[in-house]
Amino acid sequence: MNRTEGEELAGSSSTKSRNFNPTSKMFHWLMAAIIIAASIMGYYGGAMLHYGVSQEETAQKIWAITLHKQIATTTLFLIVARLAWRAWHRPPELTDMPPIMKHLTHLGHAFLYFLMVAVPFSGWANSSSAGYPIPVAGLFTIPGLMAKTPWLTPYLVWTHWFLSWALILTVTGHVLFALKHHFFDKDETLSAMLPSKGE
Repeated sequence: MNRTEGEELAGSSSTKSRNFNPTSKMFHWLMAAIIIAASIMGYYGGAMLHYGVSQEETAQKIWAITLHKQIATTTLFLIVARLAWRAWHRPPELTDMPPIMKHLTHLGHAFLYFLMVAVPFSGWANSSSAGYPIPVAGLFTIPGLMAKTPWLTPYLVWTHWFLSWALILTVTGHVLFALKHHFFDKDETLSAMLPSKGE
């Protein structure tokens, strides 16, 4: 057990309070903001705008999809950093929760982490197969996962769409359960991750 983990658990046992460390909170809320922003831009560029309608709409669609990539690709690096941090800084134990709920909570978190990896990778593969660049936050581009493969692109588009909606629904469920815990169960599931708590 490292010092940070020991301090957190000691604090929890003495005050009967759950709380995440500031770095874990930073990763949580930064990833949440990026997922929301990338989802909005992805939906706007992919579903609301169309190529060939007019030069203006085509240009707007290209801009929206490029911005979606600029935002979403940052998660490829953040999720690696977040998983590395989590490996060395275990989250505080779940308290006042039946064993089956703890098990389902862990499964839900594992599925959420899977989607946070799978969604950007599927988008990366999609752009690679279509021969498009993969920009990261306007700073640089990353190489494609494969050579240009047009016949594969429609399948990867569908895969990225499916996984993206799975992520949106999972995040929505995550939020609703956090609100349930806060307002109905009156526990610390939500407050433990709020930026202001214990800082």
